[in-house]
Amino acid sequence: MNKYILHGDGINDDTDAIQELIDSGVCEIALPVPKNFYLISRPLTIPSNFKLKLPRFARIKLADNSNCVMLQNKMVAKPEKRLRDFLTPVHKELWYYYDEFSPEKDDACHDFEIEGGIWDFNNQNQDPNPIYLRKFDERHYLGHVMLFYNVRNFRLSNLTIKDPANYAVMIDIGSYFTVENITFDFNFGNPIAGNMDGIHLNGNCHYGVIKNLQGACYDDLVALNAHEGSGGDITNIEIDGIFAENCHSAVRILTVNQKIEHITISNVFGTYYQYCIGFTKYYPGEMTGYCDAISLTNIHASKSERLPIQEAHMGNKNYHFPFIWIQGQIIVKRLSIDHLHRREYNNPVDTIRVDKDAVVDELLVYDLTVENHTNGKCEEIVNLGTIKKMERRG
Repeated sequence: MNKYILHGDGINDDTDAIQELIDSGVCEIALPVPKNFYLISRPLTIPSNFKLKLPRFARIKLADNSNCVMLQNKMVAKPEKRLRDFLTPVHKELWYYYDEFSPEKDDACHDFEIEGGIWDFNNQNQDPNPIYLRKFDERHYLGHVMLFYNVRNFRLSNLTIKDPANYAVMIDIGSYFTVENITFDFNFGNPIAGNMDGIHLNGNCHYGVIKNLQGACYDDLVALNAHEGSGGDITNIEIDGIFAENCHSAVRILTVNQKIEHITISNVFGTYYQYCIGFTKYYPGEMTGYCDAISLTNIHASKSERLPIQEAHMGNKNYHFPFIWIQGQIIVKRLSIDHLHRREYNNPVDTIRVDKDAVVDELLVYDLTVENHTNGKCEEIVNLGTIKKMERRG
């Protein structure tokens, strides 16, 4: 007999009742349609060999002033101080959360699945985004909706993530995973609409499929940020199907002294106000990021105007990023772009640009078209750095 009552009325706290079901020893829990919505005030913790299923449009909401993630995997607490000298002081504070847990392979949470639900972080009634405020404390509040650390063989599917304070989903040290059929419903920022990534991968992520993502994010819809969190290479990631209007960016590839390689990005649609796909370094210093075997296929997208809610975190508002951007101090060994079709009405910037001090060993561009409906120039390929070999067809 269960100790706690599952209310689903949007008034009584359901955290203990749901966690009791999760901890009951069964392999799968399917929550019923709630009377109103489920209310939680602490993270739901998912173990290995387990599936949590909600009705597709059942709402689960984080209670006011809870200031925590809504869901995370079970982690093995083995405090360990790690050396992360590659991070700035601010980002060391951001990622020190992981110092409390073991990253050992045998301790990984594995073979779990989360399906369904509208996961409402309720960001207007939580603490503000700590990255923007540069304010971190012992609570480890990051503003994420879901946090997966040291995980393998897992699936996240058929759900909506609503109004985070920071990233919607963050994965660090993850392998053999599928993230699919995710909708982002972002309406507000706290305090601004910034740092609000969709699916954010930190370092040491391998063999993942991310597909069918819909909805605009107020930062990168998919971020492959090898330099962050545990810090390590990101390899063998397939991204297929991004659909967004007035979104910050479709995909960001960020590396400083790590490798990001064997990445395929295909079927990207919509409009993006920062860039569509960016190869970036971001962190200052002399270190150089390396990318290899990157494939972009079937991109039908363009730039968008920035909406008022998007302006606050844009920095230099007079600077407009290119559509496909390779930042300085990035080395890309092999990059292929096939079927890129841009119909531009808003922002006449370069379509593919290699910045100063960036190096591309081999650039293959097949079937590139640009329709320019603006009064400015939309150059197809601009090289301010070094392209050692380029092949262009169409």
